[in-house]
Amino acid sequence: MAFVGETATQPSELWLIDENGERAACVTNLHREYPKAALQSPRLRKFTSFDGRQIEAAFYSPAGLPAGFKPPLVVYVHGGPTGRWADWFYYRVHCLVARGFAVLLPNIRGSTGYGWEFLTANRGDWGGGDYRDVMAGVDDLVRAGLVDGDRVGICGWSYGGYMAAWATTQTNRFRAAVVGAGMSNLQSLFGNELIATSHYDRWFLGLPYEVPRLYRERSPITHISKATTPTLILQGETDPITPAAQSRELYRGLRHYGIESQLVVYPREGHGLREEAHLIDQIDRIARWFENHMEPKR
Repeated sequence: MAFVGETATQPSELWLIDENGERAACVTNLHREYPKAALQSPRLRKFTSFDGRQIEAAFYSPAGLPAGFKPPLVVYVHGGPTGRWADWFYYRVHCLVARGFAVLLPNIRGSTGYGWEFLTANRGDWGGGDYRDVMAGVDDLVRAGLVDGDRVGICGWSYGGYMAAWATTQTNRFRAAVVGAGMSNLQSLFGNELIATSHYDRWFLGLPYEVPRLYRERSPITHISKATTPTLILQGETDPITPAAQSRELYRGLRHYGIESQLVVYPREGHGLREEAHLIDQIDRIARWFENHMEPKR
C-alpha cells in the first residue's frame, strides 16, 4: 500500500508499506531542502480550562533562547470548528518559530479526536467556552514561565479567524491579531455563504430567524467598539464559505474606531489560498505583523 505521510517536522512524502503490513518506508525526497532548516519539534502540553476540562495542545518554542529569556507567544486557533491540530507539518508555524516566536496550537472544545461530548461542547456557545479554553492555554504558559505574558498575539483562519476576531472584542490582552477568512457578522454570513455551510452553522447555532439574539451576541461586529488590538485581515476574493464581505465589515468597524488594521484581499482565491505567490505573501505578512507589534528580539 502506498500513502502520503507527514509529521510535525517532516513535510509530506510518499511511503510504502510492505506486503505484511509491518514496515513502512519513505520512498521520496521531495522536500530535501527542509533538513537544512532548524525545525523545532513541538511538545505536547495539557492544561485545565475554567470548568475542569482537560485541553490538549502542541507547544513550539524557538531554539537557542538565552537563559531566562521569555519569547513572545502566538496562539494559533484551528478552523472548523470541527477541526484539530495533529502531528502534521505546519509551515506557517515553523516560519513563526524561526523568527523567534513561541506558538501554541490548542485543540479547544469542539475539536475532533476527543469524543462526541467534546466535539459538541461548543454547540450554541461559539465565543464562550472555546474562547475561555484559548485564554486558559495562554495562562498556563505564562504561569510556567515559558512565554512573555505581555507579548501575546492570536491568529487563525476560518473559524480560527472568527476566534481571533472575537478575542479582540473581549480582551485587550493581545498585542496583535491576524484574522484569516474570519466570520465577523454571523447573521449576514448565514444569508450569503454556501447553502451547505449554512446547514453546518445551523447545526451549531440554530436558525438566525429564530434565535437572532444568539447570532448577534456571538458576532464580533456586535462588540467592535471594545476592540483595541492591531489587526491584520486576510481574505480570498472569491471565498464562497466566508464571503469577502465578512472581512470588509470587520475592517470598516475597526477603522471607524481608530484601531490599527489592514485588509488584504487575494484575487482569484477561495476559502484557502492556493497560488504560490499568495501563500508566500501571506506568511510574510503574518510574520511581519507580529514582529512589528511584538518584537521577538533576544
